[in-house]
Amino acid sequence: MIKFETILNAMDEGVLIVNEENKIVYFNNAYGDFIGHPLEEVKGLILTEIRPGARMPQVLKTGKPMEVVFREEKGEEYFANIYPIFENGKLKGGISTVTFLKNAKFIMDTLKELEKKQSDLKERMRHTNGTRYEFQDIICQSSASIKCVEAAKKIAQSDISVLIDGESGCGKELYAQSIHNESLRKENPFVAINCAALNGNILESELFGYEGGSFTGANKNGKPGIFEIAERGTIFLDEVSELDYNLQAKLLRVIQERKIRRVGGTSEIDIDVRIICACNVDLMKYIEDKKFRKDLYYRISTFPLHLPPLRERREDIIPLVEKHLKVLGIQQKRNLSISEEAKMILYKYDWPGNVRELNNVLEYSTVVCHDNEIGVSSLPPSVLADWNKSDYHFKPLAEAVRLFEKEQIKKAVELYGGTVEDKKYIAEKLGISLATLYNKLNDQ
Repeated sequence: MIKFETILNAMDEGVLIVNEENKIVYFNNAYGDFIGHPLEEVKGLILTEIRPGARMPQVLKTGKPMEVVFREEKGEEYFANIYPIFENGKLKGGISTVTFLKNAKFIMDTLKELEKKQSDLKERMRHTNGTRYEFQDIICQSSASIKCVEAAKKIAQSDISVLIDGESGCGKELYAQSIHNESLRKENPFVAINCAALNGNILESELFGYEGGSFTGANKNGKPGIFEIAERGTIFLDEVSELDYNLQAKLLRVIQERKIRRVGGTSEIDIDVRIICACNVDLMKYIEDKKFRKDLYYRISTFPLHLPPLRERREDIIPLVEKHLKVLGIQQKRNLSISEEAKMILYKYDWPGNVRELNNVLEYSTVVCHDNEIGVSSLPPSVLADWNKSDYHFKPLAEAVRLFEKEQIKKAVELYGGTVEDKKYIAEKLGISLATLYNKLNDQ
């Protein structure tokens, strides 16, 4: 049988035992080395005669333990756990264990790990709640937009990969954020990155993170990539077509294996993210030109979502104008408006830059307009250059507006149906009465 003293002397932690009078009964070698006295020299002495700052008297007086008491003494950092000893309900003494931080490797490792997790969490939190848009923010008066929103809502509840394609400025990130906010991942991060904005090496470290000292200028503690930051959330890869060809192979493996490896790292990290990609080019042409991997294309385009350009959904133009004018009015603290003729010119324009160009045109026009109303003269030359005036003078404005309203109502009926209940729903959405809807449909 191993002796009690032999067991305690094998420990790096110091152990002290006193009786109910706070007199030293026993301590092991580690504790003796710490206080600078052998047991034979101080056994039977009151503890506070040797260590005036000892907390043991308080424990003996209250009968309550003191745990994880951090102390620093003689250049040593340590923490102590102090417990009263009872026998048959009567206080018999106390025991204290002292753990020295220099020996507590597991504690230091834990602290480092906690520090790393805290740093990673801060990085994640920096991106959390970065979304601004939901489906209710999407203007969809046209049948084309309504179909896009309905399709996007259906796929939001699943985890399949989505490829959103469309011309520049038509709202691809708006749809990506809306899909995220409609999904079960909405409480977790949405992280967007533009693949065309960074070169291959920098983009790789941004996507997958890196270990400390992996390259010149790297953070000594390393850095998590967006796949870690977006854990249980969504990653939006904008302009994915411009992703470095070699990096495409690594992304393909990540999608297949659901694991990433940091730059300079040796271990693999499990990930749980949804990937939404976007592009404004013909990816099949890129594949033919050996600029994009076919296998990656099929992985990211499980559900392709095409966003039509603004010129193909003209019914959305005026509602977009009115919505953005409200935003600009709040920003500029002005009561902004737009003339009917200016509206018709904007409706006729083809918008090669789509919604982004529309917003820029309105911002320009609010600067140059008079009396807070945007008129024809307030529109930029680029818009007026394509204005064929004869088209507008051929029909009176009132007739043009009437035809526009009738066309919009007819398309709504085609989409939702022609029953009385369907028309009630359409009238409610358009903000008019059922009688007005019938009058506009029957108006010759």
